[in-house]
Amino acid sequence: MMTEKKFKINFTESNVQDSVAYILVSEFDLRPNILKAEISGDGSGVMILSLVGDEEKLVKAEERLEEAGFDIKELEKRIHRDECLCWNCGACTSICPTGCISMDPKTFLINFDDSKCIACGACLNSCAVHALGLHI
Repeated sequence: MMTEKKFKINFTESNVQDSVAYILVSEFDLRPNILKAEISGDGSGVMILSLVGDEEKLVKAEERLEEAGFDIKELEKRIHRDECLCWNCGACTSICPTGCISMDPKTFLINFDDSKCIACGACLNSCAVHALGLHI
């Protein structure tokens, strides 16, 4: 059975040149989708990655990347909304590139679909009351 999981992978200067996608495809027959990647000037970096494949292969791939020196952890929920602060104004819905934040047309309340989130952080600056947080 095919499973999708999202991971945050931290790179160091020593392994930033290693191809994570190549390892995942060639050794484990997984389908990687890089959702976000940033490399800083010192050679360290972070990647948000979606992987699709057999559950057993996903577990083995995670172990393999850890053995190669990557700091990897599975992402659960990425966007957090403080409902006490949120006005349900909808500003975040217009900026979200994937549509994971939407407004219910009947109730005018904000809805989140975590499965579509790419952890880009665009919504953070759109919120005037800082009700959104991004946990990656």
